Amino acid sequence: MTLTQLEYFLALAEFQSFSQAAKACGVTQPTLSAQFQKLEEELGHALVNRKAQPMALTPMGQSLLGQARQTLQSAEGIKRLVDDFERPVVGRLRLGIVAPLAGIHGAEWYAAVQAACPHVELDLVEANPADLQQALQQAELDAVLTQSEGWTGQGQTTVLFQEAWWALAPKEEALLPAWSDGQAWIMGSEVLAATRFARLNGWKAQATPGFQSDSVYGRASVGARTGKWVLLSESELELLPAWMQKRARPVPHAQRSVMWVRGL
Repeated sequence: MTLTQLEYFLALAEFQSFSQAAKACGVTQPTLSAQFQKLEEELGHALVNRKAQPMALTPMGQSLLGQARQTLQSAEGIKRLVDDFERPVVGRLRLGIVAPLAGIHGAEWYAAVQAACPHVELDLVEANPADLQQALQQAELDAVLTQSEGWTGQGQTTVLFQEAWWALAPKEEALLPAWSDGQAWIMGSEVLAATRFARLNGWKAQATPGFQSDSVYGRASVGARTGKWVLLSESELELLPAWMQKRARPVPHAQRSVMWVRGL
């Protein structure tokens, strides 16, 4: 999945026409159609109903629409923030990224920074929120990209985008359990944002610890085998294969922010 493909998807959602979307994006219709088809093939779902008049988004397309806008906005936001970091933007930028966002978005963010500021020497550090807070306070880092859960450090904070929390069902017909039902959920270690979010909402670990893994796929696989639910952020959900994603349900009224924090 590329930023260009998401741009084409948003143009289709706006203009409801392949020809008009291609014109708005400044490309030929075959080019836009080919890239959009690759996006649908990668996701394993049709995103538009080509038979409708006018063309309309499918339910999966509607679900993707908000996240696509947020992803493109975050990429533009990073370019603007780095551009404002120092004028002209030269020298070295020591940037911390909270785990596991570095593994999910790190390459995309690194490319955005390099494209916006080709003369910047970029040092990336991946760590948990507590270690990033300490490094920022001790001036070992210039800025941090992190989620809102668990961040209590000082700095100039800018929200880049928000994403939903999702609950991965062990089977399609299962009913979403309450947070207080500790035995119904599989969580990772205490450093995971999902674990901290669940605890804030009333989840309590069992007296006898069960399976724990910080691997998204590991938790999803064991959850399916043991009949337990798995809490995932939207970024983590995108790492799972399409057949697993079909069992995911949005957690009502639950979002988290991804922030840029610049040292004081």
